Amino acid sequence: MKEYIPQIGMVGMSHKTAPVETRECFAFDTQVLESFVNNAKKHTIQEMVYIATCNRMELYFVSNQIEEATQEVIHLLEQFAGLQREHFEPVLYKKYHKDAVRHLLCVASSLDSMVIGENEIVGQVKDWYRWATLHETTGTILNKLFHQAFRTAKRVRTQTEIARNPLSIAFIAVELAKKIFEDLSKQSVLLIGAGEMAELILKYLTKFKIGRVTLANRSLHNAQRIASEINQDATIITLAEIIETIPGVDIIISSTGAHHYVLTKDMIQEAVKKRSKPVFLIDIAVPRNIDPEAGDIHDVFLYNIDDLKSIADENLKSRLNETTLAYEMIDADTEEFLHWYESLQIVPLIAKIKESFETIRNDELKKYRRRKLKHLNDKDFAIIEELTQQIMTKTLHIPISYLKELGTNSNSKEAKEKTKLLQEIFKL
Repeated sequence: MKEYIPQIGMVGMSHKTAPVETRECFAFDTQVLESFVNNAKKHTIQEMVYIATCNRMELYFVSNQIEEATQEVIHLLEQFAGLQREHFEPVLYKKYHKDAVRHLLCVASSLDSMVIGENEIVGQVKDWYRWATLHETTGTILNKLFHQAFRTAKRVRTQTEIARNPLSIAFIAVELAKKIFEDLSKQSVLLIGAGEMAELILKYLTKFKIGRVTLANRSLHNAQRIASEINQDATIITLAEIIETIPGVDIIISSTGAHHYVLTKDMIQEAVKKRSKPVFLIDIAVPRNIDPEAGDIHDVFLYNIDDLKSIADENLKSRLNETTLAYEMIDADTEEFLHWYESLQIVPLIAKIKESFETIRNDELKKYRRRKLKHLNDKDFAIIEELTQQIMTKTLHIPISYLKELGTNSNSKEAKEKTKLLQEIFKL
């Protein structure tokens, strides 16, 4: 009965396969994403969840025609990113069934992150899954899969030491600033963006007693909230005031969701002319917020998300000992999900058996109603209907329970043979 069950597939790219300049082309805003998903659902795709973080873009989908659906996804990526497929398909990875399931569990548990054990990824995956549920792009299979991923991530986080002293992209950005400026208390910083990443960065900067802090954001209220929650004195400015501010700061860290350069090369060049010392820029946004050509300016040191990987590699060594246990958990949870997934194969058979018995019951009732039970009023006949329904339900209880047990072991040779026999018996 395998043909009744849609297949799971995924297509994606990450920091391991694609540079940031490629990944940023696929960081769709929500308006573009709505159109993307609507187009996907017009074809063979039944369920879909899109994930985009600073390090990856991944699409999980469900279809009865998984190979055709994969090509449709790649075609849509080509169409919406404005890149010809030969320019990005070589950096895509494609995974199906067990491999796709295991990969998502690894992603949510931060084992596929630039920094193994970082805590932000599961929250980001939850946010994208929440968007998918609100826009009704998920269904039975992906709902079950993503909830399994969140449970696995929690197990890995709480039952291993992999996330102890958490290291994240935000932490690494601050670590890099510390390596360049030995005493952060003497430096001034401008944070552009007041999202979750900016909040994490500010927490780390506060821990290391950063000097003067300026927060720039479209929403002044959000910026004020972040500074207040962390109990950090900060100057709050609008995005329009950035150009006047940058000549007076030593460190600029940008992490907005803008789809254009917040800082252009000309803006940085003018600011540097007014300074007598270097400026350190960290662009951890995808798409990038800072024009990469600004890095060519004298006394400007610009790092993007991919540049942080070298620091991440250094921190990786201390976490590798814990990954063995984490992978064991992931493998076990992958098998648990696949158990459930394979059991879906038996659902159509159960439905067909119930339908077959219900047809027989209704046909016989109609015959008796016309011939031998004509004297009964509707109320009395309804009692007989209820009785036959109860008899059928109890009669089918044991065989259906047996079928469900077969479904949980549907990969075994014996289960497959018994299922096939039942299909032949009921002519399904």
